Amino acid sequence: MKLLHKQTVRAKLVIIAVIMSTLILLLTTVAFLSLELYFGHQDLNKKLSVLGQVIAERSTAALTFRDEELLNNNLASLEIDRSVVKSCIYDEEKVLIASHISRQDLQGCPQMMATLKTNESPYIEQYFPIELDNNIIGTLYIACHDSDIITRFKQVSLFSAFILISAIIITLLLATRLQRIVTSPLRLLATTIRNIIQLNDFSIRAHKHHDDELGHLADIFNELLSKIESEHNSLKSNEEKFRKLTSLSPVGIFQINPAGEITYVNQRWREINNIKHKEPDLQVWFSSLHPEDAAPLNKLWHRLVTEHEDMASEVRLIAKNGNISWVYIQATSLHSKEGKLLGFLGSVSDISELKKAQIQMENLAFYDPLTGLANRRLFKNRLAKAVKSVQRTNTSIALLFLDLDQFKRINDTLGHNVGDALLKEIARRLDHNVRENDTVSRIGGDEFTILLTDVNNTNDVRIVAEKILLSLSRPFMLNGQEIISTVSIGITMTPEDSIDPNTLMKNADLAMYRAKELGRNNFQFFSEDMNTAILHNLEIEKELNLAIKRNQFILMYQPKICIADNTITGVETLVRWRHPEKGIIPPDNFIPIAEETGQIIKIGAWVLEHSCHEMGALIREGLMPEDSKVAVNLSAKQFSDPALLQTVLDILAQSKIDPLNLELEITESIIMDDVEAAISIMEAIKDKGINLAIDDFGTGYSSLAYLKRFPIDVLKVDRSFVKDIPQDKTDMAITAAVIAMAHKLSMRVVAEGIETQEQLDFLRENSCDDGQGYLLSRPLTLPQLHHFLVSHHKATT
Repeated sequence: MKLLHKQTVRAKLVIIAVIMSTLILLLTTVAFLSLELYFGHQDLNKKLSVLGQVIAERSTAALTFRDEELLNNNLASLEIDRSVVKSCIYDEEKVLIASHISRQDLQGCPQMMATLKTNESPYIEQYFPIELDNNIIGTLYIACHDSDIITRFKQVSLFSAFILISAIIITLLLATRLQRIVTSPLRLLATTIRNIIQLNDFSIRAHKHHDDELGHLADIFNELLSKIESEHNSLKSNEEKFRKLTSLSPVGIFQINPAGEITYVNQRWREINNIKHKEPDLQVWFSSLHPEDAAPLNKLWHRLVTEHEDMASEVRLIAKNGNISWVYIQATSLHSKEGKLLGFLGSVSDISELKKAQIQMENLAFYDPLTGLANRRLFKNRLAKAVKSVQRTNTSIALLFLDLDQFKRINDTLGHNVGDALLKEIARRLDHNVRENDTVSRIGGDEFTILLTDVNNTNDVRIVAEKILLSLSRPFMLNGQEIISTVSIGITMTPEDSIDPNTLMKNADLAMYRAKELGRNNFQFFSEDMNTAILHNLEIEKELNLAIKRNQFILMYQPKICIADNTITGVETLVRWRHPEKGIIPPDNFIPIAEETGQIIKIGAWVLEHSCHEMGALIREGLMPEDSKVAVNLSAKQFSDPALLQTVLDILAQSKIDPLNLELEITESIIMDDVEAAISIMEAIKDKGINLAIDDFGTGYSSLAYLKRFPIDVLKVDRSFVKDIPQDKTDMAITAAVIAMAHKLSMRVVAEGIETQEQLDFLRENSCDDGQGYLLSRPLTLPQLHHFLVSHHKATT
């Protein structure tokens, strides 16, 4: 069979036909000859039986009278059959009476019948009883040969062999002819395929010879060619469109085959990578990466190639002249329908200008423009990171809160210029008295903070505090004037006092006020006798439990107004605590405590449920537009709650409002705690059609690279940027930059805390989308909101 596998189809057809016909004829011949031999012996036996019975009956009388002559004559009559070679008659005692031998070379009949060796005889033998009145008086023995049968068998065998050989020759001739009929169309089909491959011409068609199965195969093959030709033409057309589109694309496009060879790049890719004429090479391209970016990108690329995991990364490229540019590289794997890897497709974007803008924004947003020190936002971020590090390494940090004594008097009497110069000199002296890995920050006006890391004990902190007091107690020479300024310092440490950044800030603030109470120009460590505020918090926590059970919370709504056309686009929900004894308690006095204790989960669910129900009613009554949104703040605990999404979906279903009418507000700090987990949660929320907003933007430390990945619809500019417009030019620059950046990322912008017409005019000039603040509307109860909506509708129609 292995030999047959190596033959051509033509040879296989002939060989198989000859073998099959030979086997069939051979089996037929063998069967025929076997039957011929069998029936020949059957006829011989029947003839012998008839002769035996006749001789036996004729010999009855002769044997009775023991007439041996007659008996011998009877036996001699058997010579009429040439096959009989020997016959014997035995009496009742089985003694030989008569015999006849047809050939002289044969042994005669034995005297006693018992000595006949029939089993060893080469002849056909039969015994016939000789009876008289149903009594056996003797036995007739006849032996004959089958030479005639054998002779006929040989003759028939020779004839059959002749027939067999003739049939094989005829079969060979017919099979040869048949294979030509069968394989000729197949050869022509193969020739057609070869021509198509060599000429790359899918318009060639196979010739149909006969209207049979092979003709049907040719039809199917031609149909397949037509489909391939159509798809080939479509592919060429699409490829041409792709090349035209990519040639016009502002983004660099590249394609790589599974072997790692760049097979296509557009013109923009060459421009970005400064490869004008050379054939692009992957290794050469990667060799231009900045050393700090090479290893991370190679790791991402390896995962793309081995695990087919999409990659995206911001990296720096170093040109031959030494210039460094920032690019954003994305790539994905391409697979066939069967899952076979076809290669990789990616894009390269030049983000150098964007990076410059980001750095400028970060400098504006996270450093104090007057002193160059870290501002409150950056300090809080570093404090949070330091606290996390303390928890991992079991070390200690110290937080110093500094407030200048009598600075307002100096500022008012000597002027703001002197005050600013004093703040800059104080910042210089503070920075001079700490280590490089410590952080000095100006968090506002005349308030500074210092973060000391890797502190061994309180004595180390005491030494730093004494150095600061000594340094700042020396007179300042400003504009030819000698100025004396002292400072009060509050100190708190981890883990003794707390491991929560907000609590540490409060502790240091309490200690600083204690230092002022003790006469200023000194430092105080936070201690238990300053714990009044903490005890107050515990009391609030207890009362919150009752407030939740007794439904003491109320909702207020602050309208959001479109700055361009003064239409209402939605409302922000604000929760208040209606205490039976203390009256209305603002959220700042209980939300942080509820967040810390976990009570915020129940409070947040209550706020969300009532906000959606009341928003649904307002829309159905026609008081709010159908596309308006109710914005509800999510706390960190709520955002990380595994049941958040299901809770929101259940509330939406119960309140019968569209998910698009709900906007969930999340602060930067919540997102940046665990970026990847936050993105996953936000994408799950966004997939349900719910809007997402970043609240208090600019107060955290979010990277622009991350911000691009967030599925955010709305960016809210924090009121701290808006409140000093137009007096603070820095805040104006930051706000304008934030609005422009958000629009580049296809986000709407909402400005908070609008209180003056100048602020509103500035925001309108910079294309801010929506605004909220006391200038537009104070927070309103539900009845007040009804009245406001009706009045606003009348005023704008």
